[in-house]
Amino acid sequence: MIDLHTHSKYSFDTEAEPAEITDMAQAAIRAGVDVLAVTDHYDLFREAPSIFCDVAAIQADIAAARPQFDGQVELLRGIELGQPQRNPALAEEVLSNFSFDVVIGSLHVMPNDVDLYDHDYDHIDCDALLRDYFAEMVRMEQHGGFDILAHLDYPLRVMKRPHTNPSFDNFMEHILPVLREAVNRGYAIECNAATLFSWMQRPGPDRWILEEYRRLGGERISLGSDAHRARDIGRGFDVYVDYIRSLGFDHLTVFRNRQAQAYPI
Repeated sequence: MIDLHTHSKYSFDTEAEPAEITDMAQAAIRAGVDVLAVTDHYDLFREAPSIFCDVAAIQADIAAARPQFDGQVELLRGIELGQPQRNPALAEEVLSNFSFDVVIGSLHVMPNDVDLYDHDYDHIDCDALLRDYFAEMVRMEQHGGFDILAHLDYPLRVMKRPHTNPSFDNFMEHILPVLREAVNRGYAIECNAATLFSWMQRPGPDRWILEEYRRLGGERISLGSDAHRARDIGRGFDVYVDYIRSLGFDHLTVFRNRQAQAYPI
């Protein structure tokens, strides 16, 4: 199995349980993951200071670990590039200075440089925020520079309040442009297993979203645990493989040297 979205000790938000690359490789083997991408955060902002991981150190650790785990797990050089459209020069700089197997494009932060996790959802127009989120995601897709469109359903994971059950059910017209751009530009849509372990307790993105992606001609689905602890690598993948198969997909997409390849399931 493949896990194309994981975080090591080099991500700023793994302080509670930071993992060495070797820890992650061992956890992947235990979880039955034979292709593991290390995709630490590289978040870009318009005004606020950007958050960088030490790409050189990560890639050195991956290179050092590969011989030790040869034949057991393939270690891929990845990065989670947050909001590349917010600071195109810095995005281009890291992509030019380093070689990657896979680049994840993610949208955590809106143009005001506030992370979706930090909004006060009791006192804002959540529908308006979601409309803005999808419009910003299209702008990120049009900017490009990545291979996988990460956790489309991230807002749902963080918007939940005791008296609300946020959903995308009324946002088809806003999600369709995101899916069309993904198909036209060859992005893989990520199934992010963290959704299964959020308040939603189900795989995502929603079935109707992936059905529409497939109807539009989309064939590339990636799978990532979004593990911020080594022990979460591959978590929930049995549920996700069944879910992805039920939608008519017979393979996942893995990237090596930024080139898409099929991984049968």
